[in-house]
Amino acid sequence: MTSQHTLADYVRILARGKNASRSMTHEEALFTMRTMLAGDYEPEQLGAIFMLMRVKEESPEELAGFAAAINELWPADIAADLIWPSYAGKRRQPFWCFLSALLLTQMGYRILFHGTVSHTAGRLYSVEVFAHFNVPIATTMADLSSLSATSPLLYLPCAVLNPQLQRWLSLKSILGVRSPINTVMKTIAPPGIPSVQGVFHPNYAFTHIDAARLNQTDAVVIKGEGGEFEVNPERDCIARTLLNGIAGEIRIPKLASHIDDKPQEISIHWLEQIWSGATQNTYATAAIVHTAALALCAIEKNNDIEASLQRCSEAWNSRLPLTTELK
Repeated sequence: MTSQHTLADYVRILARGKNASRSMTHEEALFTMRTMLAGDYEPEQLGAIFMLMRVKEESPEELAGFAAAINELWPADIAADLIWPSYAGKRRQPFWCFLSALLLTQMGYRILFHGTVSHTAGRLYSVEVFAHFNVPIATTMADLSSLSATSPLLYLPCAVLNPQLQRWLSLKSILGVRSPINTVMKTIAPPGIPSVQGVFHPNYAFTHIDAARLNQTDAVVIKGEGGEFEVNPERDCIARTLLNGIAGEIRIPKLASHIDDKPQEISIHWLEQIWSGATQNTYATAAIVHTAALALCAIEKNNDIEASLQRCSEAWNSRLPLTTELK
């Protein structure tokens, strides 16, 4: 007689039919993710859990429980002021948010990006931008210790955190749709370090904030350009925040419904042209400064967007040339 697998009861929670099924509690989701990260699962269980959650949509408790399990993988004492997840990739606009992060490092802050190598064809991923500008990309967890005042920007591929994570993200080509792991990865951060999070659908921002409350983390969440944490200046931006345990909202009005000089492709070379000042662009400047200002609110753990916009605008106007290492 075959013994029942550890995760069978947890699949059953989600799969007992229309009336008997329910969402997992935080503790159940925590146990499930811990078990799967350890590799103790069958492929059928992984697919069932991810797709059943996808159909009903992840609850805050499930999102928080999964994230809490992944957060146990972080080493202690990471010297970062902000965690910046980057998983959606870009297919319409250049990675303006990379320049927002670079601006914040020139303002004295240390930023740790984490993200995916690639999981959707036709998109540019932030790891490619980091590689182009010769910004450090971690190859082991020990590399996280290199984040410092003299090396304030670092990219961590999620496969370095745990190889299972990249493998699960790549399941879209098999399952045909994104799975809850795409959502979960945007919410992970080491204890005590705030994060910024971009979502595709505005209503997901509330789920992210509720999950942050359950895990007692600080977060700023927006409907980002392409799903990345990046302000689109052609739309009103409403940021949902949980900072110092208090939920709030930040609003940045759109510049205009249509900005004439909006770039129409994702070339990395746009970033070099805009940073150097060789090309002036209204859309790009607004996207960079507004995104940086929201990230600064997360770092400072307050909703004073006017003060943050002023500081980031001044920093942008006095930004330093890219160093040799960043060219």
